Amino acid sequence: MLTDAKEIAIVAKAQQKNIRDPKRNRTPFFHILDDFFGGKELTGRYIDLGAGQYDFAEIVRDRGGSCVGVDFDPAVIELGRYKGFDVVDLNIQELAAHPFDTKFDGVFNKFSLNAFWFWNDDEAHRAFVRALAKLIHPDGWAWLGPWNGVDAGLDRATISRTLDFQRDLFEAEGFKTVPLTRELAVRYGIHGHVANNVVFCKNLTWGPVG
Repeated sequence: MLTDAKEIAIVAKAQQKNIRDPKRNRTPFFHILDDFFGGKELTGRYIDLGAGQYDFAEIVRDRGGSCVGVDFDPAVIELGRYKGFDVVDLNIQELAAHPFDTKFDGVFNKFSLNAFWFWNDDEAHRAFVRALAKLIHPDGWAWLGPWNGVDAGLDRATISRTLDFQRDLFEAEGFKTVPLTRELAVRYGIHGHVANNVVFCKNLTWGPVG
């Protein structure tokens, strides 16, 4: 939730409706930490791919760590810099073409990456997942809750194949796939008009407490 008048004015210009809402609830982020992180400290250096209102980044900062935000929406970039975060201006869909020269203790993505960016280009999909996996320090973690919204006109077979391919790519990089019920998707704030509800995580243990 945003209360600073300047922050509210900045997000009012955001491209996505949910980012423009200053009353957006931060509770799902704490649910994610409760259910997946098991008390894990957040004192390292992390990256949030699709930083939104910087909820995760602020939680990290409050707990002694640092977080780099990545987004290409000018309003989101402006908000992050106003809040004092390092921000990279990048469409995460193009991550494979713009690799980072560092690794992070944790990689976070809540409801922004989409399998259907690559429904007709398996090699681009594979390159994207590999580039994302390379961001993670060998002892680091990842939590990815994709927004797999479907392009109009795709048939069921293509949808199913694309989702299966996304899962296979992440599992080949050592991720675990956690299918979610509707209730859990709501709990984590990753529900809506999507083809599936799933989390891909690495070096994290899932165990809902509520």
